[in-house]
Amino acid sequence: MAFPDTAFEEQRVLVAASAGMTLDPRNTADLVIVILLSVIYGINLFAALFVLFNRKYPPIKSKVPLIMVAMYVSSVFWFIGDLAVDGHVTLVGSVLEHCRGFGFWLRILVGVCTITSLIAMRCYTYYLVFNKNIPARGLRYFLPLGIYYLCLIACGIVVSVLDLTKSVAYLPEIDLCNMAKPLKITMFVILWVTVALSGLISWKTRNIKSSFNEVREMFFTFFVILAALITNTAVQFAHPYYPISRKYRIVSTLFDAACVNVLWWGIMAKPVYNCLFKRQVYLQEWTDKLYQDGLQKEYEMTKYITEYALEETHTLETYKQPSHDPFYGTE
Repeated sequence: MAFPDTAFEEQRVLVAASAGMTLDPRNTADLVIVILLSVIYGINLFAALFVLFNRKYPPIKSKVPLIMVAMYVSSVFWFIGDLAVDGHVTLVGSVLEHCRGFGFWLRILVGVCTITSLIAMRCYTYYLVFNKNIPARGLRYFLPLGIYYLCLIACGIVVSVLDLTKSVAYLPEIDLCNMAKPLKITMFVILWVTVALSGLISWKTRNIKSSFNEVREMFFTFFVILAALITNTAVQFAHPYYPISRKYRIVSTLFDAACVNVLWWGIMAKPVYNCLFKRQVYLQEWTDKLYQDGLQKEYEMTKYITEYALEETHTLETYKQPSHDPFYGTE
């Protein structure tokens, strides 16, 4: 990944001007964006690893940690794709020059589409558990996601064999990637359908009783990703060559990163903080609330609290259910 070369940037400006476009050359502002967001995603890596290593801690387990870790990985690919497509770094002579790989496969399929599908999957998980009283496992659980990813892979293969003018092309004259409009429309339709499904499932769960505000959390994630999608749709179609503008490319990249980070930390901040600083105290408070609300069956947490206690080599008394509930330890 190369950073701005003054002579090369001046050449890009002249080429763009000859085509009637005003191109803002890459400069220190682009470099600051790259460094700042790289640091943020580096910090998030430690948080994702912490979640992975503590995935059996019941308050973290209730957030579906594997989906949250997968969401972090997808956000990194989205960020890498943004660096290439939004034009913050020099593409020529680097792997980022392969726009179909980085601009489509990584940014769109593995990044944006995967994050929106994982959000829909979290909503579907709570819908099955709370609305249908069905465990989130088995063919009924994984089939929708499997079909969705098969469709994405098929789409990626088709795009990979299409002529560059009909897919995602590298424009060496201005050192930018460009996606053909029909393909762009197709991908945004897929994204809008996915987000709409998330909203529909969230709406269907609006009346469920839960201990830890999952409904509010689902609507929160839905509106965050909706804001990201509305903004990207507006920018992509109103200003298709937005990377030539320093203002637009910086705002676009920052807004994408802000939405993804607000979404992830909005879900995981509380359990991660408490697992780190108030591990046993918070677990007792969390367990008490779970049993007071009578939702231990829906959360399937009785056996997990027991297993966690045994793994931590503590006695079950440390995590015992309040004395007024005689059903502790039963399914």
